[in-house]
Amino acid sequence: MKKTLLSVVFATCFFTLSVAGDLKVWDFGNDATTFPVSTGVGTGPFPVTVNWLEITGISTNVNMGAVNASAKTINGVAYVNRFQLNGAGYPGAAVGQTSPSVGGVDYFIPTQRFLSFNVDGNSQIKIAAVTGSNSAERILFVTDGTKLVGSLVCISGGEGVEGVINYTGSATKLYIYGNQACNLYYLSATNVIAPVVASVKEIFASKGIVISNSEIRNSNKAALEVYSVTGKRVASSKENISLNGFSKGIYIVREVASGQSLKFTI
Repeated sequence: MKKTLLSVVFATCFFTLSVAGDLKVWDFGNDATTFPVSTGVGTGPFPVTVNWLEITGISTNVNMGAVNASAKTINGVAYVNRFQLNGAGYPGAAVGQTSPSVGGVDYFIPTQRFLSFNVDGNSQIKIAAVTGSNSAERILFVTDGTKLVGSLVCISGGEGVEGVINYTGSATKLYIYGNQACNLYYLSATNVIAPVVASVKEIFASKGIVISNSEIRNSNKAALEVYSVTGKRVASSKENISLNGFSKGIYIVREVASGQSLKFTI
């Protein structure tokens, strides 16, 4: 079996100094200073960081993170605005999925339309949200990049729900996203730390570009080029790229739009 090793060639990153873990509150519904009314975070580059909360959208639409008026009272708290995901966090997502998995592929690192933040160990996450469709139940997932930590069911009918999800483990990045569109009114988490350096591998994964033993998975159909270590282009595609015919050696995959590159070994 071929073994694929990954390493960073060029790093485009976001960096702020880490401080002791703290409670962070992101009050989408009532904090119009931090989350003013808007049409969304645009088409990139991502993430857009607001008060240590990282917002990742999608390159084909501007509307992830749109904030607009939609008054709702949830668990006795009156909110004025809503924060819209406006879609699912991974390809092939559908109403009824109780975990972020499609066709045997787990998307514990979402590829689009998600929120993320870093914690310095155990964390309690509180979410107030509403389904993005009054006629359909939708689910928000919290993952740590390797497994499902918990979920919040946004019931049909438009009634707001509030839930608490507990993460137990070492320092990590937590992700929040839906199996379809959901609207958030409030989010908080304990033991939050400032964003850390994001490697090219992590940035690629957030765009749906993941290298496995047999292929380069290209979920969002980005324009990709693959080069040998000598600089010869050996493949280019906007689809998944099979590695089965490649000889053993070192290769570099480049995303054309951003110019970012990642080295891997077969």
